[in-house]
Amino acid sequence: MSSTIKDVARRAGVSIATVSKFINGGNVLDENRLSIEAAVRELNYQVNTVARGMKTRKSMTVGVLIPSLADYFGVSILATIDSELFKHGYSTIICDYSENDTESARTKLEFLLNKQVDGIIMQPINVKISDLERAESQNTPIVFVDVMVGEDLFDSVVINNTDITRQITQHLIHFGHRRIGLISGASGILTTDDRIAGYKKALDMAGIPFVQELLHQVNVSEESGYSGMKHLMDLPEPPTAVFTTGHDLMAGALMYMNEKGLRIPEDISFVGFENQTIARIYHPKLTIGVQPIKKIGLTAATMLVERMSGGYKGAGRLVQLKASIDYGASVLDRSME
Repeated sequence: MSSTIKDVARRAGVSIATVSKFINGGNVLDENRLSIEAAVRELNYQVNTVARGMKTRKSMTVGVLIPSLADYFGVSILATIDSELFKHGYSTIICDYSENDTESARTKLEFLLNKQVDGIIMQPINVKISDLERAESQNTPIVFVDVMVGEDLFDSVVINNTDITRQITQHLIHFGHRRIGLISGASGILTTDDRIAGYKKALDMAGIPFVQELLHQVNVSEESGYSGMKHLMDLPEPPTAVFTTGHDLMAGALMYMNEKGLRIPEDISFVGFENQTIARIYHPKLTIGVQPIKKIGLTAATMLVERMSGGYKGAGRLVQLKASIDYGASVLDRSME
């Protein structure tokens, strides 16, 4: 016969109520948690999620919504989110949506809400406040990552995008670069706008005028990175350094440079963003802006669990984490020229 919650409580030496609280994601004393976990393993106790859902009116599922399953940022945080939620007894339903279709995000949100998920973690690219009305009315908590939406109503985990792009641009300026190309996503998205603001701030602090032709904005695809690099290198006076603000943009720009035989940093200095793997296998090693992806995923999952368990019921919270620079050998020193 399969073990019951009573068997677990007896083996762990705690009350049935304590075991029930633990199973349903509540906080228990560390010594009780360890005893319960040991009893669950020894008895091979399996939680009846259907019965639990009927009793608690919880599905013990969380929706994770990202713009594309090919998106580096979104996919990179999935493992951390899933692992942390699993520790609390939650499974995940993963969905993607089209950032070019204004109705796609709303449709997928409706899908997840119809599945009666207990909460949602989302990277919102083209999400409108009106898309969130049903989630708000049903008190379904949402934690946003990368981009902040409805900050008074929902929690968000972002990085300081203005600060990291300012630092990277200043790094290029320090090495004597004055014509610095920036390849970024479309305007109107807070993440993109903040990154461009940091770039402009660094130029302004150094007394370097902003030149519109050095800024290329379409979207965050490889195609945009490729076309952006082509645009910059085809200018009558090309930049001496280029900074791409996303993984796919970086990949597209590198493709163009490889095709044209452009050498880094001899022909063009280059700084990428997000993907340390590419940065480390490329020769020479690329200087790159690094997001604390695991910390973002862990923070988002923790905040959502707090909401779903009732541990936090206050106004929307904003956690802003710091990105860093992983220095390589892709920036040529022109300061003595």
